[in-house]
Amino acid sequence: MKKRFLALLLAVCILIPVFALPAVAASNSNTAIQTARMLGIISAQQSEDLDSAVTRGEFAQMLTSASAYRDSIGDSGVGGTLFPDVGADSAQASYIRIAVQNGWMSGYTDGTFRPDEPVTLEVACAAVLKMLGYQASDLVGIFPSAQLNKASELGLRSELDRRQGEMMTRADCAVLIYNALLATTKAGQTYGSSLGLTIRNGQIDTSSALRASLEGPFIADLGEVLSFTPSAIYRNGEVSQSASLSQYDVYYYSESLNTVWIYTKRAAGRITAVSPSASAPTAVTVAGQSYTIGSTNVAYQISVLSGGGVGQIVTLLLGMDDEVVGIITGEDVNTTYYGVVQSATRSLVTQDGADVMQTVSILCTDGEKRSFQIHKDLNYPEGWLISAHSSQDGVVVDPVNTKSISGYFDAKARTLGDYKLADDVHILDAVEGSGKTVRLDRLDGVTLASSDIRYYVLNDKGEISDLILNDVTGDVWTYGCLTGATDLQSSSNSSIIDPNAVLSGIVSGLAQGSLLEDIWSTLNGSTGKIFSAALGFVADRVDGLLGDMLGIAARGAQYTYLVGSSYQVATTDIKYPILAGGIGVRYESDGNVRAMVQLMPVRIDSLGAGVAMVGNKQYALADDIQVYLWHRGVYYPTTFSSINAEDYYITGWYDNSGRAAGGQIRILMALKKD
Repeated sequence: MKKRFLALLLAVCILIPVFALPAVAASNSNTAIQTARMLGIISAQQSEDLDSAVTRGEFAQMLTSASAYRDSIGDSGVGGTLFPDVGADSAQASYIRIAVQNGWMSGYTDGTFRPDEPVTLEVACAAVLKMLGYQASDLVGIFPSAQLNKASELGLRSELDRRQGEMMTRADCAVLIYNALLATTKAGQTYGSSLGLTIRNGQIDTSSALRASLEGPFIADLGEVLSFTPSAIYRNGEVSQSASLSQYDVYYYSESLNTVWIYTKRAAGRITAVSPSASAPTAVTVAGQSYTIGSTNVAYQISVLSGGGVGQIVTLLLGMDDEVVGIITGEDVNTTYYGVVQSATRSLVTQDGADVMQTVSILCTDGEKRSFQIHKDLNYPEGWLISAHSSQDGVVVDPVNTKSISGYFDAKARTLGDYKLADDVHILDAVEGSGKTVRLDRLDGVTLASSDIRYYVLNDKGEISDLILNDVTGDVWTYGCLTGATDLQSSSNSSIIDPNAVLSGIVSGLAQGSLLEDIWSTLNGSTGKIFSAALGFVADRVDGLLGDMLGIAARGAQYTYLVGSSYQVATTDIKYPILAGGIGVRYESDGNVRAMVQLMPVRIDSLGAGVAMVGNKQYALADDIQVYLWHRGVYYPTTFSSINAEDYYITGWYDNSGRAAGGQIRILMALKKD
């Protein structure tokens, strides 16, 4: 059996599926059964019938799978049988042999093992105690009371509703063995720790349990298919319906979980650095990004010992945590990235005489920032659409023209209009040189206009493999709560608005369900200090609250706003029509402010999982929503779970720019009703 891959899995613990369990199973039992399944103590098939009685042969298999021998089945010298009623070709023979040779279980006086007899509570507890290192001389009393009492003392019978003489079910055995993993051995060590598992707060760390069940990494050959049909599939860390493999895909699988993880991530370009040494590298830099090498074969191929290293054109195959597990060289190198220019810089180089080298930084559709060298005389401004193609002949970076489509986005069907989306589609929502990757569900149900899409790429199947959007989600913007604004043209840098005074009026009005006349006066009075032209309000919106705000540009303003617990300062050349509460700021890649907008407030009636209700209208809550308690002009950052619509007046601030996938509430502000 291939050795377990024991690294890189902390990031995937959130991916562990929740398995269907009987309604009678308690929550702790669910945890025990999930862990037992991850460790291979019970199989996927066995977990479908957890109420079945466990036989002695099956229990021997469970014990072995929860021991240091769990990886030894099938190794030379482990097979064979000790009993006439256990055939050498029996699937349980090796497990029974290990359990008996280690003294956890024993045969009967007639020389048989009786593998098909059910296991009772006392027999199961006695076997587990022996596995923990306890012998009869360590117990007080005689069998079975001595074993049952010691099992209770060690916590082995916790959440186990069985009495002496009763048969153990698969669910019972899973709970018993889970408790054993948390129990103290005779040597004074937590048993699970001795197997390499991590115990945190009295529970087994699921990532360590998953670690022990994982096989891989494997690199798919051309035309390769999985030898089993997985019940759960993750592709590049997200749930997928397709288990298809393409050449050079990296995959891992867990037989006990019947789950596969597939990675299609690549890093292509010229190697610019290796470390710590050219002969024994553990990290490699390609296209401006550094990657940890997780394969001795890869380390050799990019070392000077094999003629590789700096200057070599390669495609790195990345697995979990972006660790390099494979490499493509020579004529097989053929990778193209698509993205937007973030910056281009020129610098002096003196190798082979003084000259200028230009490096362009590209934000690619997979969210990675990559750097490529281009001719010193080329000019690629920020925000340009770019392709970067790597082959054995080198890296070619070229601008591409806008290419747009339109249509309805269906995440479940994986379609955009008439086009299918590739299994490993990359979607980037970008503005100028800034951008963020987008999940499919974020666009579900949205109709995208041609102006919403800047570029798309089709693979050899005619599916969309790369998609660059034009500020469709608003996620590129930074959101926060305005706390101050000053006029830089004034000699005294006087405040051009008092956000708290304005916000007090808004909050009071929202708490009463409407914007009162005195609030309008406050707003208009404040805005008169900002603009040399009128700033009008449209009050007849569907939500009945603030409408669009119109302003005129004037030079010199500084805005202070709160993001979480951090205050940000934005100095701009113009004054923006923002007043109070939630605002949105869009930055260029160099940190300069590109635009600023006022978020719109709504009085929230109720909060749900990812949504807020305002009357009969539903608003989506942003994934990174900020939550504040507001009291006497001060924002106190808090959590979503700490507020509710019964005890607080809650104001939601949403982006109202008309983006196809915008309109999300970015900030929640709670005012306690007392």
